[in-house]
Amino acid sequence: GKSTRPRRTHNLPVDDMGKVKLPIQIGVAVTIVSLGVVRDDNVNFHNDKYIWPVGYQCKRNYFSTVKVDTKVDYFCEVLDGGFKPLFKITPPDNEQATEVGTTASGVWSAIMAKVNSLRTSKGLSASKTAVSGPEYYGLAYPEVRRLIQELPLARNCAVPPLGNGCYKWHHFGDEIPEQPAAAPPPHAAQGAAGG
Repeated sequence: GKSTRPRRTHNLPVDDMGKVKLPIQIGVAVTIVSLGVVRDDNVNFHNDKYIWPVGYQCKRNYFSTVKVDTKVDYFCEVLDGGFKPLFKITPPDNEQATEVGTTASGVWSAIMAKVNSLRTSKGLSASKTAVSGPEYYGLAYPEVRRLIQELPLARNCAVPPLGNGCYKWHHFGDEIPEQPAAAPPPHAAQGAAGG
């Protein structure tokens, strides 16, 4: 079923220009280092759920590939692969185990496979291997989604009429409308019911 968790709005620290101060920690394991730049000229740099800004960087805390049961901050990047984005993950304690691939889930699965081969070599059970790469990249957090939507050119990636891409724009309910807003649809008043 759908989650009924209330949507968190963005109350992140901002500078005098109203821009979010980076780095910022989101959740327990992700730190956003750079939001990067949206490429709206190539459909491969977004899909219906995510926009992949070039130069996006975050740190994700996860088990080490070399020291069993130790967690380290992996450096995750979205790079410009020309035709499509490249996803690069660098383990801080084992740089030769860096992974580069064409999907966020693919590179994270490769890291997890390395963690698991270390664990099984020490007689421990494997940890999980199914992974949402976008989640591990921090891109599934509402705050991060919102910050990326606020980047220049992001709107062009949205489905029409907002843009001409395939990204489903997320409305957080408290944005300042850019033009006079039409009357809200009847279902917009939900949330008052239920106790």
